[in-house]
Amino acid sequence: MNLKLLSHSNIGVCILAYKRLDKLKMCIKSLRKHINKNEKIFIFQDYYDLRANNLTKKQVDNVRNFLVKLNKKKNYEIFLRSKRLGMTLNWFLAYEEMFKKFAKVICLEDDIIVNKNYIKFTKFYLNYFEFNKNIMNITGFSTKIELPKNYCFDCYITKRSMSWGQASWRRVWKKFRSTYQNKNHLSILRNKKNKLKLLEGGEDLLTTMTLDYLKFVDSIQVWWIWNIIKNKGLCINPTNPLSKNIGYDESGTHSKVGENFPLNTFNKKYSKKMKKIYYSDEINNNFYKKFKIKKKTLFLFNYLPINLIKILYQIRRIIR
Repeated sequence: MNLKLLSHSNIGVCILAYKRLDKLKMCIKSLRKHINKNEKIFIFQDYYDLRANNLTKKQVDNVRNFLVKLNKKKNYEIFLRSKRLGMTLNWFLAYEEMFKKFAKVICLEDDIIVNKNYIKFTKFYLNYFEFNKNIMNITGFSTKIELPKNYCFDCYITKRSMSWGQASWRRVWKKFRSTYQNKNHLSILRNKKNKLKLLEGGEDLLTTMTLDYLKFVDSIQVWWIWNIIKNKGLCINPTNPLSKNIGYDESGTHSKVGENFPLNTFNKKYSKKMKKIYYSDEINNNFYKKFKIKKKTLFLFNYLPINLIKILYQIRRIIR
């Protein structure tokens, strides 16, 4: 199969890696099936902290040994970190490097596998909406939501992004970089207008933003989403899933067994390309429901002082 080079359309492809060799190999294999054999894949591997346990060190070294061999091939470019950066900084620096080289970037985490339609879908919308400032994110994942009976497009539009098989543009990266480097949690959490705006993307964002501020989690995606929300951006999601997360076995930083989102599995074939933005509150609201949290949790994070939330969360972690 003679596939055109993505790089001819100024599209770069990268993978973020750390210690999961089996999943990384599956990710690379799924991607290689559907891109030109001469296409270069960029891989950014984080390193372990010297305080890491022996198992983690061994897993990271196994990935590193694999990547060193892979780096000898012309169609790979490997970036090996010399110290532990953490998922967030490795992600940020990978995007920084990729957007220096390309105007459009597809980024996969090492636990994401893609199907035969993913690259074709992503390439089309990256090129088609390249200069449309309203569209800010493309994902390969589609969680289970209801669509109108007469719906025909191969994608739907939401106000919130998902990251599994994420693609975007340099124009978005520039705005995000400014947002992230000047991030101020309290300007959102203690500002009623901004807090309501954040909640428009999903109730879970309030807990994530708060826990990120308290340093109980380290989330860069919450800032990616916030950047889209504050700039009134829109996101493209495939009607049927084109990517799958295989990291829900506690091997991922933020994953737990059994937490995976249910996939859309429509019998109807949705194939029409969306060449004019079609945004529907009904669809976005159905999507929004996937990110609801318990009423009690929402109340606590919405109304309790942040310092009290910190104490309660510390107690919760000790009890568990």
